[in-house]
Formats: sequence, C-alpha cells, structure tokens
Amino acid sequence: MPILYTLIAHKAKPLAEHVNGNIEGTYGDWAKKILAKLQDGNSQQSFRVQDYIFNCTKMDDITYLSMTDAKFDRAACFSFLNTLRRRFASTYGSSAKSAVSYAYNSEFSPVIEALLENNGEEDDNEENGETDRLLRINSKVKELKGVMAENIGMVLQRGEKVDLLVEKSEVLDINAGAFRRNATSLQRAMYWKNVKTYLAMGGLGSGFLYIVLSSVCGGMSLPYCV
Repeated sequence: MPILYTLIAHKAKPLAEHVNGNIEGTYGDWAKKILAKLQDGNSQQSFRVQDYIFNCTKMDDITYLSMTDAKFDRAACFSFLNTLRRRFASTYGSSAKSAVSYAYNSEFSPVIEALLENNGEEDDNEENGETDRLLRINSKVKELKGVMAENIGMVLQRGEKVDLLVEKSEVLDINAGAFRRNATSLQRAMYWKNVKTYLAMGGLGSGFLYIVLSSVCGGMSLPYCV
C-alpha cells in the first residue's frame, strides 16, 4: 500500500497536505496530535496509531509527515520525506514560517502528488523545473503582497496620526485666538478701570484741596487769597 497521507506543517500549523486515494478515518486529527508530541529541534520519528505508521522529519521547525500502513518500507518513506523537504524548502524558504494555515495547499499539493507518482524521486526534466520556478515566483509574489499590505497599513496609521496632529494643531490655534481676544478685552477693561480710578482720585484730591483753601482763605469765594 502506498503513502496514504502527507502533511507539511510549521510547528502545529498545517501548510499543505495531500490525501492519496479515498481513505477514511480521523488521520488528520491523529496527525495534529503527533505534531504536538514531536521533540524540539531537528529529528526523525515514527509513531504507530492503530494499523498505521506516521513517519515524521522535522527540520527548522517545519515538519514533513506521511502516513502509511504498517507494512510499508520505513526507509523508503523517510527518503520520500527528505525529497519533499528539499523541494518545499527550496521553493518557499523561511517565508513558510510566517504563512497562514494551508497557505500552500492549492499550489503544493500537486507537487506532493507528482513526487508520490515518481516514488519520491526528484525529476529534473524541463517541465518540473519550470513548475518549481513558477512556484518560487508565486511564493515571492505572495511575500511581496504581504510586505506591501504591511507598509500600506503603516502609511495609513501614520496618516491617522498626522490627521490627529493637524486636528490638535487647529484646536490649539482656535484656543490661542480666543486667548488673545480675551486678553485684549481684559487689557481694555483694566485700562478704563484705571482711568476711572485716576479721575475719581483726582476729583477727590481737588475737592479736599478746595476745602483746605476755603478754610484758610476766609470762605468759599476765597476772599483773603484772591
């Protein structure tokens, strides 16, 4: 019986998978539980679940997993997983670590199927080479789209901050204008208050001086002083 199920995942996050034939069962749930049990670091491990063997190759936090029956040659399965690892790593590189779940499923599942048909051997003919180049180009385009989206988000965020600064500046200008008007009005009011105070003091001083002169000069008409 051939390799029945293949999964590529970053830690516990599936990136691409392929089902060979119409198999039934909860193999997807089994695979997720196995991903959680894998040791840290690079390793090759095998797990038996009921009548199936799950072989795993882990490299740089990317796990390549295949499910076979118990009779399938384990060495052949690991050979296939190593071929799969080289093809996937050369196509996507480190960008796979930041990809969303099943990001490469539609474009890389056919590659898994082709490798299975070739018994896990890489085919270097021109058609497959062109396919690899297209996959790498598509991956780069997706990566650039992500970078552009992030940059646009930063620009929009900066735009919001600029709008906020402009709004605050306008509010400060309005408040400054109001302050200047209030200060001018207060200055005028104080000026006229001082004028009235000086006039009142001058009137009182003049009245007091007249009273003194009247008492010294013999009456209100000041007959002794004129």
